[in-house]
Amino acid sequence: MAAAVTVVAPTAAAAGVLIDETFSSQTSPANFGFPSGAPVTGGVLNVTRGMGNYTTSAKTFDAPVVRERTLDLTFDWKTAIATSGNKTGIELRDSEGNLVFSLAGTTTELRYGLTGPVSDSTSAPDSLNPAWTRTAYDRTKWYTINLHLDFALQRVQYLISTKETAARVMASGTATVTGKNLAKLVACNYYGSGVQSIDNFRLTAPANAANGSLRGKTMYAFGDSIVAGHNYSRGFTHLTAERELMTLTKYAINGATIGAGGNQIVTQVQNASAQSPDYVVFDGGTNDAYPATFNRSAFTSAFDTTVRTMRAKWPNARIVYVAVHKLGSRDWNTQLAIRDVTLQVCAKYGVTVTDVFNGTTLDTRIDSHRVAYTFNGLVNGYPGTSGTGTHPNLAGITSFYVPVLTAALI
Repeated sequence: MAAAVTVVAPTAAAAGVLIDETFSSQTSPANFGFPSGAPVTGGVLNVTRGMGNYTTSAKTFDAPVVRERTLDLTFDWKTAIATSGNKTGIELRDSEGNLVFSLAGTTTELRYGLTGPVSDSTSAPDSLNPAWTRTAYDRTKWYTINLHLDFALQRVQYLISTKETAARVMASGTATVTGKNLAKLVACNYYGSGVQSIDNFRLTAPANAANGSLRGKTMYAFGDSIVAGHNYSRGFTHLTAERELMTLTKYAINGATIGAGGNQIVTQVQNASAQSPDYVVFDGGTNDAYPATFNRSAFTSAFDTTVRTMRAKWPNARIVYVAVHKLGSRDWNTQLAIRDVTLQVCAKYGVTVTDVFNGTTLDTRIDSHRVAYTFNGLVNGYPGTSGTGTHPNLAGITSFYVPVLTAALI
């Protein structure tokens, strides 16, 4: 009898939405809960308006937010600062004053910080400034900030990019923080003047949070360039492991195939360490999805052999197959045939399926998805946009791949 296949495909609707504010009208409580310096005008929240040097205004989050161990936060930010030497920003802090994340702007620098002194947020003197990382920016632009806050591990994964369809990544990484919860959003006028605008503030509790349960687990990753990362080192398995404090060994190679070829995925498996990991994660089929050469019978046999080889080598590992997103760069009917085969074989051997294909909205046959979520080359060291539709960039990885893979691993 065939084993049942577990298909993991959480959707955004399953997450708990705690705050979803577009500031299209006055909020309740008024001005998003800031006691001063933060009027809602023109469809945005304007903070640090009329505030003096070294002053603050703090919004306190409700108890259900403070209790959450894992949160996802996204918002848009812009500064009107225009005078040299001035600096305004915002800080996220916990109930004890520890820093969670900070963002600021001068005339020439975008600054962000994840470490710094404890502060009760009653003032913002130089001595209480976060430890800033600085990068040049265009202060006339809007920026989008995406944060994954894990207070079980005291980790923050961050992505800062321009708010454009073809967005440019300004910063991305994962850091250990001292913050233990999310208690306050603090508007800080560090010096001078410069109103900041905030829009589209959305705070959610993930539908499938690991809450530290994956810490110290080991993962081997096999497959093609979607797993390897194409020409960027931090693919979706890397960002998942980085976020969850797992140990990753990545064997994936650009151009790898399931069927016969120079870089068969089964060869990666055969050459890998014999020591058993906790998880084996792999994709496969993208480089087989050409109608002129695709042979269903041969592909089925090769995929079956790949899975059996994994099972025989690491019988105690959980095997997870990643069904990649709908690809605008490959023949659609061949994609459907590959999907049918892979799901059948995964069911046969009890392999968990991380279903990005059917469990998320990522579909690069839609041109706006292709532009926003895939890349070919790097821009200032980070994946760009406007790719062929195959390789997910950081926005594609964090929005679609990492949440579904995390759900499969837990």
